[in-house]
Amino acid sequence: MKKTILVTLLSFFALCGYAQTDAVGPSLQQQNHNTFSGIGSNSGFGIKGGVNFATLNGSDTDVLGRFDGLTSFHAGVYTQFALSDFFSIQPEALYTRKGMVRNDSTFRFDYLEVPVLAVFNITENVSVHFGPQVSVMVSAKEEDTEINLDPLNTFDYGIAAGAEARIGHFRLGTRYNLGLADLRKENNVGQKLNQDIKHGVFQVYLGIGI
Repeated sequence: MKKTILVTLLSFFALCGYAQTDAVGPSLQQQNHNTFSGIGSNSGFGIKGGVNFATLNGSDTDVLGRFDGLTSFHAGVYTQFALSDFFSIQPEALYTRKGMVRNDSTFRFDYLEVPVLAVFNITENVSVHFGPQVSVMVSAKEEDTEINLDPLNTFDYGIAAGAEARIGHFRLGTRYNLGLADLRKENNVGQKLNQDIKHGVFQVYLGIGI
């Protein structure tokens, strides 16, 4: 199932990229070429990756005892569809790692994540973005030991917001992702939980595209 989800997401973004470069006329293709210099419409596609500063939020985090955030990574692809010179829609497909460090053990939760962002141009080279995202947990580990996924919410949803600067073909940005689904849905013996513990991730990233 994990491979099927990944293949589906990658196929979707490949088709989006093909549609943008093949289905438009020469004049719009020239606009896309100039996207990242701040000229013309904000359309295009590319790759991105960066650093995650992950932690856990919520009123019930005290049950975890003392813990620290986890510095990790994210990487993936994006495509952007311009609706005007000021506004565009940007869906992404990312592999991202979240988690924490507790009692000298590192807990890692890996997700396939799909944000769909509204992008607003503040200047020719600076934009802000905001929108929903959904995530599917594909693995969980304590150090190198696999964690049983059954007690965990493997589906997460939330909101993302940030800012970005375009420099030539490059994008440099920051973003905060707030999870709205609880990390755990039941305890280790199968009893349902109503436990307010959610992911929060601050990201710094670099992207390159056409």
